[in-house]
Amino acid sequence: MTRIIMVGCRKGGVTKTTTTVNLAYELSQLGNRVLVLDFDGQGDSTKFLTNDDCEYYIGDALLDRKFDISKAIYPAIVADKEQDNLHIIPGRRGDIMTKLDMDMISLTRREERLKLHLSKITDNYDFILIDTNPGTSVLGLNAVMAATEFIFPTEFKEHSLDGVEALIEHIQDVKFIEEDEISFLVVASKINKTAKKSLAYGQEYLASRWPNNTAKTIIWDRSLFAESEYEHEPASVINRGHVAARYYKELAKEIIAHA
Repeated sequence: MTRIIMVGCRKGGVTKTTTTVNLAYELSQLGNRVLVLDFDGQGDSTKFLTNDDCEYYIGDALLDRKFDISKAIYPAIVADKEQDNLHIIPGRRGDIMTKLDMDMISLTRREERLKLHLSKITDNYDFILIDTNPGTSVLGLNAVMAATEFIFPTEFKEHSLDGVEALIEHIQDVKFIEEDEISFLVVASKINKTAKKSLAYGQEYLASRWPNNTAKTIIWDRSLFAESEYEHEPASVINRGHVAARYYKELAKEIIAHA
């Protein structure tokens, strides 16, 4: 069964795109068929995984129930090579995604359109990862409705953890379920080992609040991720031997085991 994973947090800058891109790549390297959907208005996943010249994007499918969503699926490009097991439905940067969200408000079944389109292609993939933006939107509702599980990257800061809490509450309202019915993992990300007070606060918070839903893998703050973002390549492609290149490999294995 295809696992549709929304990557989200109500706080910006907590590595949602970094998590989506690196996790998707490492899952594909383990032999899984992976599709990335870029719902973020900044289009960062699209910048990572395409040459940014795609004819179609996710909006073409969401605005038209008759659109063949497979037309908007492109092989991801990593290190200038098309990937066999990793594909992407691109987004668009800036006002285009904002306009898309506004245009969807008046549509029938506006919150289910992604779910309905994905039902036509789920047999082609083991994992579908949705990169989202921090705010509330019709696009965000579509991501929540389509997802079968969730990953919440968070820093060890109050605002970031509040962002996870707010999103979990939102998912409960949208899906009409309780927290213990949500399949999710909280991933400590961009964590500074030397910030002892913040480290203690975050570890204590996760251990008490989500002891059974916290990833064992910690994404420590490393310069490789800044370089990866600059080069628009997954971390393990930039420097396979770097210690940080192993973080998302381990997270990918943990996600697979968290079925």
